[in-house]
Amino acid sequence: MRTRSRFIVMTAVLGLCLTGPSLSSNAATSNGDHAYLDWVSVDKVMVNKLGGVNVSGQVSCAGAYAQLVLGNLEYQSGRETNGDPIFSLIPFSEDDDLVNLMANNDNYTVSQPAGRRTMIQVTHGSSRMNPRFVQYTAPSALLHVCGHAGETPCQWETDNFGYDRAHLGPLFDYAPNGKFKAGLLNVNEVSVGLLVEVYHGADTPDETLDVYYVEEGSFAMTSGTIRAVSYR
Repeated sequence: MRTRSRFIVMTAVLGLCLTGPSLSSNAATSNGDHAYLDWVSVDKVMVNKLGGVNVSGQVSCAGAYAQLVLGNLEYQSGRETNGDPIFSLIPFSEDDDLVNLMANNDNYTVSQPAGRRTMIQVTHGSSRMNPRFVQYTAPSALLHVCGHAGETPCQWETDNFGYDRAHLGPLFDYAPNGKFKAGLLNVNEVSVGLLVEVYHGADTPDETLDVYYVEEGSFAMTSGTIRAVSYR
């Protein structure tokens, strides 16, 4: 495969323990007469014996894909001499091309009251991009990714750059001011950024890959209360 654009794409190993009540929210944007939706949900929070939390859920980038198909998705291709950014449309043919979309999914803050005056809290910031929409063959290192051709949402989970979930199990965050307990807690979650991998002439001898980063190409958030369960 010839690669015209090079970009280091870091993908996460995702877990499968995603059951229970969920928090979900749609981020709606309209372009002309066409409205599209990207969304993220929190499906489960686990608390381990040390009081750490693991958060997981689902995420969809189908709206951003719809904009790509319509020819409305832009990326910053350069700058004018005066410093103003130059934006160009991402070339894509629904008939001839396949696409994978990635984003920073695991950005969240978990809070839980501890007594009358104390609030235990931890914030997790994404350190690598994970799948949000997959049409092309997913990297073999992933335990689970998304439904093929974007038919179902992708799964996301507490992750960190270089963390091997397959061998180490779920990753837990620890609050500096206390230990979380199973029970009700609040989660504020946001998925941001968009990495677009376009495979031209996929699965042919002339296949090529172009990669684009759209800083504000996708945004979805959710906030609410969910019941955390004990991790065993």
